[in-house]
Amino acid sequence: MCKNLCWIPIWALLGFSCSSNIQSNKAESNSSPVAPKIVTSPVKFDSDDPAIWYNKEDPESSLILGTDKHEDGALYVFDLKGNVIEEKTVRGLKRPNNVDIRKVKMKGEKFHIAAVTERMANRLRVFSVPDMKPVDGGGISLFDGEEHREPMGVSLYVREADDAVFAIVSRKSGASGKYLWQYKLEMDESGIIFGKKIREFGLYSGKKEIEAIAVDDELAYIYYSDEGFGVRKYHADPDMGDEELAVFATEGFASDHEGISFYKLETGVGYILVSDQQSNKFHIYSREGTKENPHDHQLVKIVEVQAKESDGSETSSSSFGDKFPNGLFVAMSNDKTFHFYDWTDIAGEELKIAPDGVPLHSKNAIEPKVITETVEFDTDDPAIWIHPDNPEKSLIVGTDKLEGGGLYVFNLDGEIVNKITGMGRPNNVDIAYGFKLGGESVDIAVATERNTDMLRIFRMPDLVPIDGGGLEVFEGEEMRDPMGIALFTRPSDGEIFAIVGRKDGPSGTYLWQYHLKDDGNGVVTMDKVRSFGQYSGVKEIEAIVVDNELGYVYYSDEVFGIRKYYADPSKGDDELALFGTKDFGRDIEGLSIYKMPDGTGYILASDQQLNKFQIYSREGTAENPHDHRWIKEIEVKALHSDGSEVSSASFGKKFPNGLFVVMSTDKTFHYYDWADIAGNDLKILQQSK
Repeated sequence: MCKNLCWIPIWALLGFSCSSNIQSNKAESNSSPVAPKIVTSPVKFDSDDPAIWYNKEDPESSLILGTDKHEDGALYVFDLKGNVIEEKTVRGLKRPNNVDIRKVKMKGEKFHIAAVTERMANRLRVFSVPDMKPVDGGGISLFDGEEHREPMGVSLYVREADDAVFAIVSRKSGASGKYLWQYKLEMDESGIIFGKKIREFGLYSGKKEIEAIAVDDELAYIYYSDEGFGVRKYHADPDMGDEELAVFATEGFASDHEGISFYKLETGVGYILVSDQQSNKFHIYSREGTKENPHDHQLVKIVEVQAKESDGSETSSSSFGDKFPNGLFVAMSNDKTFHFYDWTDIAGEELKIAPDGVPLHSKNAIEPKVITETVEFDTDDPAIWIHPDNPEKSLIVGTDKLEGGGLYVFNLDGEIVNKITGMGRPNNVDIAYGFKLGGESVDIAVATERNTDMLRIFRMPDLVPIDGGGLEVFEGEEMRDPMGIALFTRPSDGEIFAIVGRKDGPSGTYLWQYHLKDDGNGVVTMDKVRSFGQYSGVKEIEAIVVDNELGYVYYSDEVFGIRKYYADPSKGDDELALFGTKDFGRDIEGLSIYKMPDGTGYILASDQQLNKFQIYSREGTAENPHDHRWIKEIEVKALHSDGSEVSSASFGKKFPNGLFVVMSTDKTFHYYDWADIAGNDLKILQQSK
């Protein structure tokens, strides 16, 4: 059997090629139905949809919630033995249909909620979990003003960037293009959760109805079953637009497409399970899509289960103790019960198994040589300062980006050797050498301070402020919030410029560029020299990097691609390249450049949610210097990296071939030896002895 994480390609195991059109019964189901480990006590009327509450402190005390969808129905609560916990079960609901659970943060408190559609009352009910107390003031009215209301499906989504909580709701019938409504859930001063509609979306074939909805929070996608047609995929984040990303599972179903759930392996990888209701089967698709297209979800297996005509399902790859050590799959059965399956039995010989919960990395993840001491709040972006005389005394400057955070200075052993705290949300940082100040040549670190709309400038290596308290950016603009920063030293005259990005801005003038100058009194000042930069309008622009030697600036249009311009404002504002548009799982983040003296090298871009970096050629091609070809993908142990920096210099015995520094969401920065990143595929600058 394929124990724990097996890495043989699934299509090889199943005997078919990696084709984008595998939507048939080539993935044959098992010869006999998989038997559940547990069948719950029956509900009173008609079971429909389950949700799993995972008790991290005591997994064997986790709970299963399930709806009983009668006009005098209930939200049942079961233990892992399938027994009804009567004191937690919520009765007297008006045809509760679907249920979902999330951990949320509201009013500074973290807790779990269960959201349930109440079809005959046209409302959403919200309960705290595990105590099952109502926190909705009697319910949130849904589809107000519509001819077709009757809410059925619901899925919760928590946006990673700001902890915003959303409920996406479907109904018995609705218009194509606005069948689903999305509500933002917030808490008032009395602790009551209310909802505000923020968008309508979702195409509909018109064949049956849309009930089953599931959100992949980590990748920010929503999937729903257009029942007699297929599974549709959209962005879950309303700020990312309403474009349909995929339609799959259009063949091989007996009739209705129903319950959708995810089995998650390492970040971004796993399976999407879709109920083939009338055949008592589940069709299982790749969660991650293909390298060519992350929205190409291929069929990998069909499994038959003993649950009958399943409407709803839920899956978790966490360990739930001895009975479900490798994960739990819960399926509704039309005999008024819910069935609990061990993931090992669902996986069989074909599918991967997560060892004791969701692993964040595959076996190929590169280990860092050093992990720094932790900052207080939230790391974001690093910069490398190279010591002029002794590279082993070089320093790493990194931001701690929440209010009250600051700049931390680490040595090459990862120890904190200096810091400035109490700043107003410092976001990104960059370093330049040889700035002319008060008749001296000094090295500077420049950071964006988001809550004050300023740049902060410090002398290196002692981190002394030399900005007179800060320099305002994006003056006169409605949208300011500076985030990204890259410094450009013009080779022709040594003048230094700051290129700054922000949380939001108009396409064409999203980035502003400033010329840094000495005011004559030992304080840095600056003048704006241009605004430029196309923007897709989706997400934001944060990561910026400048190639001083070749004179280019690159920035990440986060879920769109990497854009390239001249760094010298005198050369114009034409966009020179747009690349990396199909290579990322979701967010394109931290950019850095590994430079060879001959102008060759590599551009590294963080594939944030997958803990990977996509690597492109620095020099382009002989025919087109702006054609930056994809070369290699690497996985690192750093988590969800926002920012990175790399240098091809030698830093002594620990990093003789260059240093790659990566931010990690566990409040640290990771240091990697370039030789480990390069492997057998990339060049290494040979250092003189």
